Amino acid sequence: MAETIPGPGEDPIQVTPVVVLLQVFPARPSSIPDIRDFVRRCLAESPLTEEGNRQVGETVFRALLDAAGPTGSIQVAFRIFPEHVEVDVLHSDNKVPTLKTAPNGTRTGLAADRTAESTMTTTPVADPAAPSGAPSDTSVAAAARTADELAGVVPLGTPGHPDTFADWMSTALRREGLTQEAAARMLGVSVKTVSRWVGGATEPRMRDLRRIQEVFGEVPIT
Repeated sequence: MAETIPGPGEDPIQVTPVVVLLQVFPARPSSIPDIRDFVRRCLAESPLTEEGNRQVGETVFRALLDAAGPTGSIQVAFRIFPEHVEVDVLHSDNKVPTLKTAPNGTRTGLAADRTAESTMTTTPVADPAAPSGAPSDTSVAAAARTADELAGVVPLGTPGHPDTFADWMSTALRREGLTQEAAARMLGVSVKTVSRWVGGATEPRMRDLRRIQEVFGEVPIT
């Protein structure tokens, strides 16, 4: 809860408590489960409703695809206020820095050089006392990426879904009637890359997932 204290002049100063949670992850698809776990842990501390938490989680995932680069790291930072949550998703060309613990217990080494690619979203707490027809805060419109937008997410290894990316890729090519050569042209990668994906030798980089979703309407994640 915000606290008002006397200022140096006649005007009072409002002090609002905030919890800041930040973690850096390698910019690889294999980091997605760890990122999702981090988001869930952060939202467990948030003042949002269940629907608000869902919206933020979906927005973070979308921002992750937008911000991802071919290499480097992804930084996810939460600022949790008494009545809303702010989230930053940023991409750095640097690798995940080594964390060092300072004498005061704080961690250093997280201030990697970041690109301009970032997403910030603010989601206020729903006011149960507000009339049902009341207009929502405009920040909700920026944050609310609904489940329909992410309906194409394929959770690999779960019942009814392929076990691996290679299985998914083979199925997607057959479903769309595409050869590996045609898929490579559409995805902007080499035929050798698609061949290695289908054969299970490698998996796509984080950046490739965005293009895969644009072409196939799905994005397979573990």
